[in-house]
Amino acid sequence: MVEFRFHGRYGQPVGKITRTLAKELMVEGKHVQVFDSFGAFRPDAPTYSVLRVSAQDIVERSVNETFPDVVIVLDNSLFEVTDVTKGMRTDGILLAYGVDSDVLGEQAATVKFIKLDPFIRKEAPLERELLQAFKQINLIP
Repeated sequence: MVEFRFHGRYGQPVGKITRTLAKELMVEGKHVQVFDSFGAFRPDAPTYSVLRVSAQDIVERSVNETFPDVVIVLDNSLFEVTDVTKGMRTDGILLAYGVDSDVLGEQAATVKFIKLDPFIRKEAPLERELLQAFKQINLIP
């Protein structure tokens, strides 16, 4: 199982992106779970959504404590206000668009950082380009 955690802000399509990815992966025969975070519903409030993907049944159900293999940051201003790496596995991967690993500060030495810039060409819906990026980076089981 691979656990993805998408970070964005309330008002951005974080939940829509994870649900769309989950639907596409289900069509491919994968087992998926999606959990949206629920917090203060105010414009620009930090939020996240979790997507779990596996070739077998997923028996884990809790989202209270997530330990993502992959963290995707959709709003780069979040690096300044929240720890997007919280709970990330030691061999986890962080993906972001439009920034370099220096946004992680001291954590840059301990986190594998991949720029999404080469993968996001804005030629297709973001969900489709993210799914293609995940496959090219071999993140989908």
